[in-house]
Amino acid sequence: MKNTLLGMLVLLMVLLTGCVQPKPIEELGIINTRGVDIMENDKIETTLVFLKFNSRDQNISKTITGVGNTIKNARNKANFKSNFQLTPGQIRLEIYGKTTAEKGLLRYLDTLIRDARVSDTMYLTVSATTANEIITSTQNQESGMNIGKFLHDLIERNIKDDTIPRVTLQDFVHMFYDKGQDPYLPILSIKDDAPAITAMAIFQGDKLVGQISLDETLLLNLYNKTFNVAPLEISLPQKPFDKFQRKSNQDGHAEDNFYIVMTVINGESKTKMVDVQNLKFQTNINLDVSLLELTEDINIKNPKVIKLFEKEIEKDIKQQYEKLLSKLQEMNADPFGYGNIYRTKKPSGNLTDSDWRDKFPTIKVDFKVNVRILHHGTTP
Repeated sequence: MKNTLLGMLVLLMVLLTGCVQPKPIEELGIINTRGVDIMENDKIETTLVFLKFNSRDQNISKTITGVGNTIKNARNKANFKSNFQLTPGQIRLEIYGKTTAEKGLLRYLDTLIRDARVSDTMYLTVSATTANEIITSTQNQESGMNIGKFLHDLIERNIKDDTIPRVTLQDFVHMFYDKGQDPYLPILSIKDDAPAITAMAIFQGDKLVGQISLDETLLLNLYNKTFNVAPLEISLPQKPFDKFQRKSNQDGHAEDNFYIVMTVINGESKTKMVDVQNLKFQTNINLDVSLLELTEDINIKNPKVIKLFEKEIEKDIKQQYEKLLSKLQEMNADPFGYGNIYRTKKPSGNLTDSDWRDKFPTIKVDFKVNVRILHHGTTP
């Protein structure tokens, strides 16, 4: 009898334990954006954007900060300032301050990877200054902006427009651990009192070592993926087109260059290694484009002019790729991933970071660009 009673008591305790109710969502602060900054004393400041829900199915975005020796400790300190339990279950964007990125992101990535509540599809970015400045930039405005959603949507829209590469937590970690390619992340700055994407951060391993412009970012994106629709503006020399110009400038002095705006209808690249011993590669860039606008009045309906445009565009893009490669070699960072191609050509298939750091600044790449103008619309 005693054994039966004891068994029933144990069973009751188990059932009661299993019936502990989770906290109602109204008592939680759901973090959707987090900023990470290293302070002068090497402590971590986290700036958290979280949503709090009420019983009328409305949600309000709030921002709070905390300082600690670790990310978790900093979040716990932020909890002392809130009457909501902060939870990182819905983080969609993490922003790292410039100094934080320069010192290395591995410790923060490791924390994210270990947290089962964090999605590996969250976006990562770098601030041109501090993460806190980006997140709090609209606090004094009366727009009621949900800054976390704004930043996430800003990045997602530019990814869909093919103006920047898609880099999630999973993508960054893959590039970091993949021997022969270095990671990159979009840079956020404040322009006209609002956050904007202004450049692309280039990493050597997990450390920020430099940046490239958005025009150069488009070249990097084209190298790493197939384009469907993307805008492209370039400058071409005026002289080859002089005889096809329908009227001169009003001041009588022709400019040295003029601008054209194109849409890349289809773009792709392929790279192969042509000489393993001498580290020579060949990258073929194929672009189908539609001309949208010219800053000079040129008779583009002439088939000879179309061919001339294709030739000059090819020369310009080739030069842009060569300049970008030289710039990256000075940083000794390989976001293109030429090291991956070299590694596959080695009999052992192995490549160390130090080995590729020694070799990358000396590689040679022959960029072969092929452009086809498929449409020129209502352009003169």
